Amino acid sequence: MPLKCAKCGKEKAELSIADGRVRLCEICFIDYYEKKVKETVEKYDMFKPDESLGIAVSGGKDSSSLLYCLRKIFPKLDITAIHINLGIKNYSDHCEMKVKELTDRLDVKLIIKRVEDQGFSIDGFKNTIYRRKICSPCGIIKRHLIDEMAIKAGVKVLATGHNLDDTVGTMLSAFFSEDFTQLVRLKPVLYPHHPLQTKKVKPLLRMTELEDYLYALYSELPIRNQSCPHSIGTQSRETKKLLERLSEGKPGFRYQVLNLFLKKLIPMIEDKLKQPDLTICKSCGFPSSSEVCAYCRRVSLVKSVIN
Repeated sequence: MPLKCAKCGKEKAELSIADGRVRLCEICFIDYYEKKVKETVEKYDMFKPDESLGIAVSGGKDSSSLLYCLRKIFPKLDITAIHINLGIKNYSDHCEMKVKELTDRLDVKLIIKRVEDQGFSIDGFKNTIYRRKICSPCGIIKRHLIDEMAIKAGVKVLATGHNLDDTVGTMLSAFFSEDFTQLVRLKPVLYPHHPLQTKKVKPLLRMTELEDYLYALYSELPIRNQSCPHSIGTQSRETKKLLERLSEGKPGFRYQVLNLFLKKLIPMIEDKLKQPDLTICKSCGFPSSSEVCAYCRRVSLVKSVIN
């Protein structure tokens, strides 16, 4: 006899959630997901229900689920979807198409920036010192452009689709590499240190990667069906494999690590960590800890091998 949903007691249980002890049907899972996201937003005071919010949307399951969920549970939010077309062959246009499908369905304002309009593409980094480590400059470029677009759109709060697996994986990597500055940046809410920065929030902080996928699937969201060609064999993928091994037989492992870092380790590090003095990049005019920011240095590098 099939197991019944632990919540409604009527429908067939389709999946286990959280620590693996609760089985839910499809309808109750959607309700569980949305309530948990709402609780996370409210717990960390990420934004007000009637506030203007920017959401970075890539076309993948996480950011698409974030956009759809926030639109549904906070109907008064003034949402602007922000998308970067990275110019990756046979990939970026597919992602942009999925984002357009979703924002059209939700009637959400969408702004797009194509890096090829800036005279380069992420593919161009294959011919630089980064070669097979393209995720590093790509991340810097995405963060800068999304911040820039949010500021120009008048958005003061920016939400990203970082989930529990992303956050815990990066926490472990940053800890073992002693990158404590990166570790502090993983907080649920990151307040700006300069007027030309946005407040950044992570509403999916307590949702697993699988839960994001199932929410997108059950909500029938248009999401990309291919992976970035540059992500194969990257450190982030290897870290996720390690996380899977560490979690075997310990369903609550990710939550335990997250709570340990957020409640104990990060406050200790933050208390000792001096924030770098910010100046203005002489090239782009945005905040930087050096005369020329990391974004402008990467763009200059890739353009030098293209031209």
